[in-house]
Amino acid sequence: MNRQVFTLVRLELNAFWVRVLHCIHPRYRSVIQQLSRQRNIRTNIGCGSFGLPRWVNLDLFNHAEITLRSDCRHRIPLADGSCEGIHVEHFFEHLCPVDERPVFLRECWRCLEPGGILRIIVLDAELYIRAYISPGWDLLNSISCGGKLPERAFSTKLEALNHVFLQGGEHYGAYDAETLSLVLTRAGFCDVARKSWREGDFPGGAIDREQHKPYSLYFEARR
Repeated sequence: MNRQVFTLVRLELNAFWVRVLHCIHPRYRSVIQQLSRQRNIRTNIGCGSFGLPRWVNLDLFNHAEITLRSDCRHRIPLADGSCEGIHVEHFFEHLCPVDERPVFLRECWRCLEPGGILRIIVLDAELYIRAYISPGWDLLNSISCGGKLPERAFSTKLEALNHVFLQGGEHYGAYDAETLSLVLTRAGFCDVARKSWREGDFPGGAIDREQHKPYSLYFEARR
């Protein structure tokens, strides 16, 4: 079993166990029931260790500020029309475009109240492609590759792009503005628009992480 297969198997086993816990574990069932009664929710999906107070923070893995471990690729554990805003930062690239992405977007649509906002943040493929075709490493170094200085970490610029776009098999590729806009429009969202870092119409203000600012693409769409 190579590293990529091992990572995928470990992920799916963990996800399966979390879905089982949602069905049988009393504490999980209690939290799900509490969440089902809440309205005007702002939820942070795939938040990792960056959950925020007074938000519903959902991630597959356990972190300090997690409200509930959840496999949001299959179902978001919130009631219909209960969210005024859904924040998704660098999680969307981890969804298989064929089967996981459509389900996730349907779940976001279901959970958003009419007029609610979905804010999606992904790697900006155009930035990296421009950096690839520009002379030297300066432009690529300026936008980084997830904390690494590309010129020192990789032998060629294409190695750097493969690392960013695929993340060792954890990503299913990259998005540019045209593609992300089309995906959201086809999923039934309206007012699909590109935004800037911490700018837009998200309820209470955007919570975009500063670490991701140099290389990210920001979009909002309404239910």
